[in-house]
Amino acid sequence: MQRRQFISGSLAILCLTKSTFSFAKTVTKPALERIFTSPWLVNGVAVSTDGASFINLPRFKGHSDSPGLARITLSGPVAFPGNHWNEWQDGDEGINTLVNINACHIFDNELIWVVDQGAPQGDKPKAGAAKLVAFDINSGEAKNIIRFNEDSLPAGGTPNDLRIHGDLIYVTDSGLGGIIIHNLKSGQTIRRLSASALLRKPDNLVQKGFRSRVLQNARGKMPDVHSDVIEVTADGNWLYYSTPTGPLYRIRTEYLFDNSYTDSMLENKLEKVADIPSIGGSAIDADGNIYLSNVEKRSIDRLKPDGTINTLIQDDRLETPDALVIINGWVYIPAPQIEYLSQNNQGEDKTHQPWSIYRFRLPN
Repeated sequence: MQRRQFISGSLAILCLTKSTFSFAKTVTKPALERIFTSPWLVNGVAVSTDGASFINLPRFKGHSDSPGLARITLSGPVAFPGNHWNEWQDGDEGINTLVNINACHIFDNELIWVVDQGAPQGDKPKAGAAKLVAFDINSGEAKNIIRFNEDSLPAGGTPNDLRIHGDLIYVTDSGLGGIIIHNLKSGQTIRRLSASALLRKPDNLVQKGFRSRVLQNARGKMPDVHSDVIEVTADGNWLYYSTPTGPLYRIRTEYLFDNSYTDSMLENKLEKVADIPSIGGSAIDADGNIYLSNVEKRSIDRLKPDGTINTLIQDDRLETPDALVIINGWVYIPAPQIEYLSQNNQGEDKTHQPWSIYRFRLPN
C-alpha cells in the first residue's frame, strides 16, 4: 500500500460530514521504532514497496545546508540524484536545482515526485523555480518537470503537497489558498478556489505545537499557512484537504472541472468533514480511515468513518509529526521539530540533530 494510498469508492459515501467528532478510547499502542536519522531537517519520506527510501529536506530559515533530496543507504542519507540538481547555493535562480523541497512521494514504484517551492523560506522564487519534478528512483533521471506560471501560481502562492490520480496531479497552494490541477496527458494546468476563504486558515484558529502551545515568532506573529494536506479517493471522485489548523473539507472533483462553476460557486460545494487538532500530515487507508499527525499530542490519530477518533500511538519523540507514509502495513512518520524553528518558537531555534523518521505497525 503506497503513501496515503487512494482508497476505494466506499469513501465517497462515508458519514464523515460531521463538523465535530468524539474521542474514543485509545487502542492498544503499537511499538514506535526509529528507522532512519538525518543530519538535516527532514519533513517528508517516500518508501517504495521494495523498500527504496527517500527523504526531502526543506530549506527553512537557518536550515539551508542540505542537498534538498536524499536517498537512504546503509551508510546514511546520500544526495539524490547526486548531480546538478543537488547543487543549489544561495543566489542560484533554482531553475534546474532543488531549492526548497516540501514533499516527496512514490506512487508507482518507478518515480519519486517532489514539490519544489522554488525559494528558501521567506524568499520570492524566480520565474520557473517553483516546480514539480519526477525522478526515476533507480537512475535519478528527471523524467518530468512541471513549472508553475503566474496563472497557476500567482505572486504569494506556495506549492505545498500533491496527489496523483490517473493523468491528474492535484497540488495545494499554502501561500494563498487554492487547488492547482495539472493534466499530464494534455499538459493543461488549471487553478480553482483561488484564495477562497474556505481554503485559507480560519481567522479564529491558531496553529499549535505540543500541549497546545501557540506557535509564534519573536514579534508575536503566528503562522498563516493555508490549504496544506490533500487526499484523492481511488475513484477520483473526491478531493480532501485541510489547513494545518483544520477543519478538514472535501469536494467532488467533477465540480472542479466544470467551467460553469465560478470559485464562489465552488465554495458552496465544499463539505466540512470534521474539526481537527493542529496537524502536520495525513493518510488514508483502504477501509476509509483517515490518519492524522496530531502535533498537539505528538500522536497519530485515526478518524473512523463513523466520526470517532482513536489515538493509535503517542510518543514524545514525535516532535511535530509531519507527512505520513503507509506502506506494507507500516506507518512512517518524520519528526522535523518544526514547532521549535525560530519563526515558531519566539525567535529561538531549538531544533537539534539528528532528525528522525519513525514507524509503527498498523493494528490488524
